[in-house]
This record gives sequence, structure tokens and C-alpha cells, in this order.
Amino acid sequence: MTTQSRRELLRIFGALAAVGGACAGAGNARAQNAAAFQIGVMPNVSARIILTNYRPMREYLAEKMGRTVEIATATDLREFQRRTLEGAYDLVFTAANLALVAEEDGKLDVLGGFEPAIPALFVTRKDAPVASLEALRGKALALANPQSLVALSAKATLANAGLRADTDYRATWARNEDSLAQLLSGGDTPMAAMSMGEFRILRDEIRQSLEFREFARVPNFIALAGKPMAPASLAQLRAALGAFAETDLGREFQSLTGVQRIRAVPDADRAAIAPVLAETRAALR
Repeated sequence: MTTQSRRELLRIFGALAAVGGACAGAGNARAQNAAAFQIGVMPNVSARIILTNYRPMREYLAEKMGRTVEIATATDLREFQRRTLEGAYDLVFTAANLALVAEEDGKLDVLGGFEPAIPALFVTRKDAPVASLEALRGKALALANPQSLVALSAKATLANAGLRADTDYRATWARNEDSLAQLLSGGDTPMAAMSMGEFRILRDEIRQSLEFREFARVPNFIALAGKPMAPASLAQLRAALGAFAETDLGREFQSLTGVQRIRAVPDADRAAIAPVLAETRAALR
């Protein structure tokens, strides 16, 4: 193994230590590096994918701030939201509905939102095509994150089609993106709802067996300052995020995630999210 390879492995293991509960030595790692800047990323995909996708962001901010930067997440969205509101992270990237709940309930500052919007998908197996949403009646819809904006949008779309959750169909929850797709192998679960980002990271052999149709476009992730900051520091962080897309690391981030830029959250996005904030809070209880 080359010296460069050893260094890369050490960096990966160090990052894994920052993921909540990911390894037994996480507490010791944080104690030894108390000054590290913590980026909290919503656990909509596996910790491995999060660490891979957000590495360019970590490296960019470490260079900008001259500090060690770590990526952290949690075991589920409820735990992640709790940690967010408790100030566990310096910077938070999370679903737009969770971000606006945190803005209201935790008085956290919004720094910007990702573009473009997220395609929300209904996914089915190619060898078991679904002619219409009516095929879901009496059966189950597979979902990974019940509090996510994609999940809430799926439920709203089905309600508009005359299918009510827990009455006309039921939701079944998956541990991760791969198991979400695998639930479709049984006839009782003909359809899953997921984001395009979740669909893109499925293993090739799983993705090739599936087809999808887009049912909505929902606002993308929002960045929050996870802790109180002086106005000057807040402005500097907001400016750094805004400039990220024009850097080599920003372009690498785009190739990994599809995120093209970070910009001010438009009023239209806030208006689109407002109707689901009460349901989001209920799902977090």
C-alpha cells in the first residue's frame, strides 16, 4: 500500500468516527478534536454515501476556514432533527421541510438552498408494471424516510388521486435505499416513492430492474447555521457556500450529487413547504 493510500484510508476512518454511532471510538475522536467544525447531513442515504458525496464540501470548507471539518449524521431523521435543534452541528444540510421547522422551532439561520429541485419518483419493477396509482389500493407503498419532503409529497399525490394512507393503502418503511427497492420484489408492495438522488445511488443491478415516473419536483436541501454565529461569520459562511459551485471541488460535488449551486431560498419554495410543516412536526414525534 502506498503512503497516499494509507493517508486516504486514515482520512476515511477518521470521517467515519464522526458519524453518530458509526464506530465505537467516535466519542474519543471528538474529544481529541473538539475544535473541529461539524457538518451535519440528513441521513436520507447510507453514512458511506454521505461521506463520499460530501467530501468535496468538507475539503472546501476546511481550506476556507483553516480548520478541521468533519461530516456527521444520525441513525434516522428523528434523531438527526433532535441533534440539529440541540446545536450538535455547526452547519446543517437537510430536507427543506425539516430545515424550515428547525428555523422556526430552533431559531436557526437559513444560509441557502440547493438547486435544482428534487425529482420525486414513483418506482416500480420493470417485470411487474403498474398501470395506474389505483394498483396501490389495498397494498403497500415503500418509503425510506417518513418525514422527508418526498414521502409527504407522495402521500399528498396519492390523496389527490383518492388513495388515503392507512385506509386505502399502507406505508412500509425500509432501512436504506437498497432495501427500499428490494421491497418491490413482493407482490404486496408494487410501488416505492424515492428521490432521484436515492434512485441514482442504487446498485446497478437493482436500478436496471426498475422503472420510474416523476410525480413532483420538491425543493432541494437547505443549509442552516447549526449554532449562533456573529453576523460577520454568518455572512462569510453564506458567501463561501454561494461560491462553492464555481470551484473544482464544487464541480466534483455536482458530479456526485447533482447539486448545481447554493442560492438564497426563494419565497416560492417557502410557500410550497408551508402546508406540510405541521405534518412534518407530527411525523417527528
